[in-house]
Amino acid sequence: MNISQDPQPITVWTNSELTDIVVGVDGTDISRGALLWAARVAQIAKARIRIVHALPQRESANRVTRELRASKPRLLGRRLLRLSRSEVNRIDPDIAVDTVLTDDPIASFLSAMSHTADLVVIGGNASSPVRDVIFGRHATHIVTDARCPVLVWRPHAVSPAVTSQPVVVGVDNSDSSHSAIVGAFWFADTLQAPIMALHVVSPTRQHTPAVDADVDTAEVGSLAWLGTRVTATSERHPSVEVHLHCLEASADHELRRASETARLVVVGSRGLGPLVGSIRGSVGQSLVHSSHCPILVVR
Repeated sequence: MNISQDPQPITVWTNSELTDIVVGVDGTDISRGALLWAARVAQIAKARIRIVHALPQRESANRVTRELRASKPRLLGRRLLRLSRSEVNRIDPDIAVDTVLTDDPIASFLSAMSHTADLVVIGGNASSPVRDVIFGRHATHIVTDARCPVLVWRPHAVSPAVTSQPVVVGVDNSDSSHSAIVGAFWFADTLQAPIMALHVVSPTRQHTPAVDADVDTAEVGSLAWLGTRVTATSERHPSVEVHLHCLEASADHELRRASETARLVVVGSRGLGPLVGSIRGSVGQSLVHSSHCPILVVR
């Protein structure tokens, strides 16, 4: 994996390594959905869950006034964490659960926790990458800064109980795409869902540049090339049914469209900052705000 100017490894887990899930909660229905989703995955993977709630950020020149203002949110935060723990216990009382109440901003705190976690799960509201940059929404910053995969939970467009819904993975020839493939197959195997590997090339481009100099550029972007991208990971998950799709279209549009019937969408991230990503049209950042199902972003 290409990690420039950063000596610390980025977590990319495989079958037996998803043991520590961090979930951010704020009392909204979206964050509750994220928590319940994480609990069901933890139940299957035998992972522990760390539930995090961040107190509201308030500025005050007077220390006493600031402490008085913070007392009620602190009580409410502790109550939310107790309720969240109870909800996880109702799904499976054997899941190990820790709760954390922090005074730090949620984005920076979850980013720090991602250095030791295997997966961060947050709820995602409809928004846009540019709006996140302007108003300081959290999802874009968490996805950009996290050192492990981030799952942004969004309500399913169709019932998640339908097992034929595929796990959709966006495939190109980047290192982050390989990591996305690994994560997608893990979830497909765990959730007993098929894989839809989707490679999209803009009609304005003649071909996708090849990573390997020995690969004929005419073959890149074909079904045969796409098959080679997923073969090694597929062989480690023989029970997962795989469907390959190559299209000339907008990757953003096609992945959003696929999310309407998907169980989960998985994409790689090159780690662009929120401002740069929004200007360049990052597919991952766009889907965080517009996907019709949960989306997993893998660095």
